[in-house]
Amino acid sequence: MSSDEQSDSLLKVNELSVSFSTDEGEVQALDAVDFDVKRGQTLGLVGESGCGKSVTALSVMRLLPRPIGKITSGSIHFGGMD
Repeated sequence: MSSDEQSDSLLKVNELSVSFSTDEGEVQALDAVDFDVKRGQTLGLVGESGCGKSVTALSVMRLLPRPIGKITSGSIHFGGMD
């Protein structure tokens, strides 16, 4: 991440994928989610029930229920830190 990008971006989510372990096997809840929130911006996540809004938020805050939920790929940078 360049220094300009670090100073501009407060939160950067890149290719975030999340899965959950169920009795039927692994279920993918998010598939390659990307967004970038610059300093001073507000981001709203909207969508129908079950589309991944809460899973996205919980992933960013590292509050996925463990060991059931896990980030399988991607990166989350807040204030330039992983």
